[in-house]
Amino acid sequence: MHKLPLIKINEINDHITGSDNFQDVFTITDIDANVSGERVENGEYTEPVRLNAILMLLVLKGTCNLCLDYIPHKLEANSFATIMPSHVFQVSRADNGFKAKLLVVDKSFLEEINTAKRSPSMYNYMVLRKNPTTKFEPEETAHLEKAFELLQEKIRLRTHFFHKEVLQNGFVAFLLELANILVGKKENRVRPTLSRKEELINSFLQLLSENAKEEHTVTFYAEKLFITPQYLSFVLKEITGKSANKWIDDALIVEAKLLLKAPQATVQQVADSLHFSDQSTFGKFFKRHMRMSPMEYRKSS
Repeated sequence: MHKLPLIKINEINDHITGSDNFQDVFTITDIDANVSGERVENGEYTEPVRLNAILMLLVLKGTCNLCLDYIPHKLEANSFATIMPSHVFQVSRADNGFKAKLLVVDKSFLEEINTAKRSPSMYNYMVLRKNPTTKFEPEETAHLEKAFELLQEKIRLRTHFFHKEVLQNGFVAFLLELANILVGKKENRVRPTLSRKEELINSFLQLLSENAKEEHTVTFYAEKLFITPQYLSFVLKEITGKSANKWIDDALIVEAKLLLKAPQATVQQVADSLHFSDQSTFGKFFKRHMRMSPMEYRKSS
């Protein structure tokens, strides 16, 4: 129970129609909420998940809300989002006009690409890790959309004797096109100047992503940041609209949902992994936030 369950691409493909897929390790999907008939409403649109893959989403029309490692992001037309392997993410409130290109690449496929560490594509990977969402100009979106379509064409080359190698080279070329756009953006070349409060929030969120399962008190995070719990809560409430306790509770609920998806894990094991004193305390915490017990949640998900 030390590792959270990871979703694999083939589990996603079971719920996606109209995608171009290579051996369940490389998938491109055209997302069109108007055509797919997917449920779009306020509230949760997907459950929080961790994928053993990298996801790249290019928004063409409409808007959606993405929560990445507990941090909310609003994606509009010409937005680009990257979700790295093992990051927690959840999509909510996609509107009916939402259209996007989605690329999902399994970690095993990435590991087989022997790219030099100093190449532009590797630089691009590090930039994306630090900047999960980026706003493009319309012409940049159009250019990258064509790059997506070129990759889709390569996936369809099923009779090619070197299909996998062609796709690997195509993906590196895609990363280079993406890097060319990102390197030209000022915000990726110059570190933005943050206020003291913004730096504090960034540090808190980093600590939360690393310690959410083990540490449930505001005092722990405040001590790490060399401030009082009261001041930490004040700054978070002022800037984000959520108190420190709310941030911690929300992160714990996300981790609990992920763990409860593993059928082999008992509720007691989930409680232990999240460092609750006992199963009963965990159950009361979960029901207070979700209005159902952990077992009821497991049966409904």
